[in-house]
Amino acid sequence: MNKLFLAFACLGLLGGHAAAATPEEDVQRFVAIFAGPVEKHQEAVQALAWMGLSDPRIFDPLEQRILAEAAAARAFGRDRADRNRVAHYLRALGFSGNPKYLPTILKYERDSEYDRSSRVASGELPQYQKWNPIISNRATFDPKYGDDTNRVRNMLLSDDVTLKRLAAKRVFFANREEELIERLADALKDNYRRDPNDAEMVNTLGWLIKGVACTKNPKYIPLLDEVAGNAPNKAVRRHAKDAAIEILKPAR
Repeated sequence: MNKLFLAFACLGLLGGHAAAATPEEDVQRFVAIFAGPVEKHQEAVQALAWMGLSDPRIFDPLEQRILAEAAAARAFGRDRADRNRVAHYLRALGFSGNPKYLPTILKYERDSEYDRSSRVASGELPQYQKWNPIISNRATFDPKYGDDTNRVRNMLLSDDVTLKRLAAKRVFFANREEELIERLADALKDNYRRDPNDAEMVNTLGWLIKGVACTKNPKYIPLLDEVAGNAPNKAVRRHAKDAAIEILKPAR
């Protein structure tokens, strides 16, 4: 997933300890944002990557904007920001997980300006079709935590390796709730011995290590040492060793 869309620390509209909201309030918040100034749309699209929302009331207007604005945005002399905004709308359709948007996404797969966003969105859409119900499942929400923490917690409680990686990135960039760090540590301990040739798993393990280490809490050094000494993948061992060393460095 594009790093730009995972720079969660920049997402001011939904903080790591956001107050609890109903699903309808979540929907209406995004409807209002996308009906407002376009300067706030990119940030909102980025937030959709981890909200678990699929409501067409959010995504239908974005689809309409793509169809109405894509051609004009690529016209000679137009601001690059206009093209970037349309590209973000395409990515948002992928985050919806709704197959109804696939024809619009694929409409731009051979477009020189939007082909990359189209390809990524078409690949992510089936993932989010599975993920959004998991992320937004309020039956597993713990009232001790805010909505953001509960969404990430749902990701980490799933069996999906890629979804765990998305959660680890969210923790690393924006939400270092102790409950989530503990869940990351559990996921790392349960998975670090997995197939060393599984690139998806190795990538996920790298982010789990970063997530566990980001608080610089020495309580996780024994786990990192265990991974560094026993993981079957060399890169995973190295990441764990480097993370343990980083935790021990004195604060500047």
